[in-house]
Amino acid sequence: MTSPVEMPPSGPRLLTFGKEPANAAMIQDRLRTVGYRATTFALTMDSAGDARLAKELEADRYDGVVIGGFINGQNPDVPPTEERTVWFERVLNLVHEKAPGAKIILNRQPSEALQSVERVLGPLP
Repeated sequence: MTSPVEMPPSGPRLLTFGKEPANAAMIQDRLRTVGYRATTFALTMDSAGDARLAKELEADRYDGVVIGGFINGQNPDVPPTEERTVWFERVLNLVHEKAPGAKIILNRQPSEALQSVERVLGPLP
């Protein structure tokens, strides 16, 4: 008896990022498991992070860009700061410049990533 061949995800293409590498891996696994073509990574708050984000945005055409709660100021457990607000503005402007057709998705917590995507893009069929 042969085992079934696992098909790669074929749903909308997502770029997702946040501050924590462990969260990035968990979110990517979850989104891919349900069928999204997700690329997820941890973003640093410096010029190297900006360059990485620009490179990722230029690598493909994305249907949605998911921005983590630490960066976007929506995480209820982490109050926003002036420094993170400036970072979030840089991120938004990079996304606007490099992926103008992508929907912006603000995630609050890693456990809510799928719900955040579905809130903006709708559920997968």
